Amino acid sequence: MRSIPIGSPSIVTALSARTEPTGFYVSVRTSARMAESALVLGPFPDRGSAHEWVPLVRAFVATRHRGGEWWRFSVAHVSARPGRTLPAGTLNTLIPEDGNGLAA
Repeated sequence: MRSIPIGSPSIVTALSARTEPTGFYVSVRTSARMAESALVLGPFPDRGSAHEWVPLVRAFVATRHRGGEWWRFSVAHVSARPGRTLPAGTLNTLIPEDGNGLAA
């Protein structure tokens, strides 16, 4: 079996030519036995922007789901598949862009 040497020009060129959109999301993983993960808010242009929303999303979920305050909230980086757009976060329509009316 032949392997492609690391740093091969063809690989470097292919990786640098990628134009798929990327974004950052507030993500959540439930603490249930069969834990599930979800991208709940985003996409944001950078990790810091997404991270700022983590406390608000945690509070939003905790008030609506018993035990939700124990779930793992973090930031995830996602790249869209070729020819596709980034998905919308599942709570995008429920949490206003400015966060007004929601306690963090």
